[in-house]
Amino acid sequence: MKILNPCLYIGLGSAVYALVKTDGQLHLHESLKARIRLVEEPHGELAMQSFQMREHYQTTIEDAYSFAMSCFASHRNELNAATRKYLVKVVEKIAEADEQVSGKEIAFIRRFRRDIRKI
Repeated sequence: MKILNPCLYIGLGSAVYALVKTDGQLHLHESLKARIRLVEEPHGELAMQSFQMREHYQTTIEDAYSFAMSCFASHRNELNAATRKYLVKVVEKIAEADEQVSGKEIAFIRRFRRDIRKI
């Protein structure tokens, strides 16, 4: 996979924050697992910084999600099928890192998949 526009990684970090916070409070071990996974990606430091900024300012789930979708929409010309699949895969892997994917996380992933396809 080619390296994506840095703005897409910023959006990814915000989407991952929304995912991790979907079950309620953001727990330290969930935050650490998400950060580690994000850093493994190209431009992962940008995704992680976006995640950390949302965490620091205790951004609401909807605000974080809306920001992510805005980042993706503003670079829609770079969102081909492979890129969309890649972004969904990263979100799924982070959800699965906790070994217990909740119903709320499953619903979030479905929404994310549907919304990113619409862009």
